[in-house]
Amino acid sequence: MRRAAVTLALLVALGAPAAASAWTTLATGVQPGVVPAALVTQAGTELVSFESPVAGTISVSRNRAAAKVVVANDPVPGQTQLVQQPSGAVQLYFPYAQGIGRLTSTDDGATWTGPVPTGSRDTGGVSGAAVAPDGTPYFAQWHTGAVNIYRGLNGDSSANTYTPCCGYDVSVAVDSTGLVQLAFFSNATPSGAFVYQALGSNLAPTASTPLAPSVEHPPRVPLVSDQSGNTFMAWAPGNPTATAFTVVPFRSGQPAGDGVTFHMAFGGGEPHMALSVDPVNRLWAVFTGNGAVHAARSRSQGQHFGATVAASVPGTAYQVSAVGLPGSPGTVDVIVNSGSDLVEQAFQPGLSVQLSKKAHKVGKKIVTTWYAKALDDGFGVAGATFTVAGHAVLGDATGKAKVPAGAGRASAPGYVAASFKVP
Repeated sequence: MRRAAVTLALLVALGAPAAASAWTTLATGVQPGVVPAALVTQAGTELVSFESPVAGTISVSRNRAAAKVVVANDPVPGQTQLVQQPSGAVQLYFPYAQGIGRLTSTDDGATWTGPVPTGSRDTGGVSGAAVAPDGTPYFAQWHTGAVNIYRGLNGDSSANTYTPCCGYDVSVAVDSTGLVQLAFFSNATPSGAFVYQALGSNLAPTASTPLAPSVEHPPRVPLVSDQSGNTFMAWAPGNPTATAFTVVPFRSGQPAGDGVTFHMAFGGGEPHMALSVDPVNRLWAVFTGNGAVHAARSRSQGQHFGATVAASVPGTAYQVSAVGLPGSPGTVDVIVNSGSDLVEQAFQPGLSVQLSKKAHKVGKKIVTTWYAKALDDGFGVAGATFTVAGHAVLGDATGKAKVPAGAGRASAPGYVAASFKVP
């Protein structure tokens, strides 16, 4: 017996599998423009904050429970942000009568003290916030002719980083080296652009990268940093209609490649977009399109992503937020504003299947043996199960198994299963 050449088949991806969960209602009576903020604390508690312009309140949901009011009688409630400092203290920034106020929780979001006034007297929403490795909070606001960044627990120093009219929907990220970065949409040029900025110690821009053409997909321009010096920005190329959803990596203030693009036929103001890095440095990308929320995870620092999973939205998705959760293999919680309700669902990562074959010559006959390998963003998933033509086969430590011909399904605990077909 002698072995003939080995050939590899393409990675099998038969559509976006459905996320293995269901939508849970966090709040009702929510206006379409409300963008919830989400945070997973060091203790693993999930917090979601949001405003009610009609009721004049700021509310917080803790561990997917019904939201509770933490600020009442707010004359100008607007977009909120949650951050946690290395000490464990959680800060909630929100608009109120004096500008931007700050609430603090030292018991993982169970109770809150404040408000304490900050250096911002602008009563507009807080569209972005982040914490530097040394524990310094940053938060940002925008309005006509200004993209304002505030530094310090109470925003004691600030700067306008973009004076051309106009910058919108600013987000903030601080990487593991302490580099402060902003992202926002600008219509300063007719084509429109998503703009990335890196800031110096004086909060002045040291680098700027426009990504164009694009139209605004308010009110979020996702920007997040991981623990390895990488920052990721999501944008939607195409004008007047988005043609794709793209995640671009940045490092040391400069683009680190073209990024990864998800192609889809979008309509209207879609995609609504969100990014999140979970506690163990896995990057989640979430976007809406065609009546569903789509999610994919990268374990390769944004170099590539695993299979995309999807779930239909109960109604219309007006806004979307996301927060990556700890655990193995991990999940992402997606919060959708359906125009009247805030609903939440946990999305599991999706499997993909790589088929390969080996041809053996037995006498004068060529015998082909097929193998399937279960992958999570290119990483083998140990102990995956392959079910083909009614026969179940357990994969090895690398996620690989010999499989018979026929239509099959790969599954593993904590993952959304994938379909494949062996010729």
